[in-house]
Amino acid sequence: MIPVDRFSRFILALLLAAALSLTSNAATNSRIIPLRTSVAFSAMSDQSHWSVPIKSTDGRTIYVLSLEPDNVFHAEPHKVEGLVLLLHRPYDKNDAPNLLAAIRNWHGVQNFMFPAWDFKQGVRSSIYGERRTIYVKRLGLVVRIHVTKVAVSAISANECLLDTLELQIDVNNLKP
Repeated sequence: MIPVDRFSRFILALLLAAALSLTSNAATNSRIIPLRTSVAFSAMSDQSHWSVPIKSTDGRTIYVLSLEPDNVFHAEPHKVEGLVLLLHRPYDKNDAPNLLAAIRNWHGVQNFMFPAWDFKQGVRSSIYGERRTIYVKRLGLVVRIHVTKVAVSAISANECLLDTLELQIDVNNLKP
């Protein structure tokens, strides 16, 4: 009788562990309400930060999408050398990793970065072109970016400043 009782407790523990892992995965990869938005950056504007909440199907804000001057590309006020699109959880600290980035295993310019020098010959000649798609599989999201307008100014033979950047952004569940 004792071995059966231990076996029953073992099976119950396995079932409980499986149920908990399923609910924690569901909470991590909550389905979102699809988002379509646009953002316009202008070097002449005092507003250098833009953000929009991304909500789950139950109405909670689960991510915040923002476009900001990157420390790598930021020269001084009204002189932005590039912008970066960021995805964070609402409770993340300012130095939290960008959820659009591959898990701490990337180098160089990524498709969520918009350096002015990359647009020197126009958006169609840029590294990623005018349409970019980012699959964030671990979150179950897909982000589509359309660069609709860009203007840069050369400040030297090798350096540019971003004057204008306009993006159309769609965020959706990876599996609708």
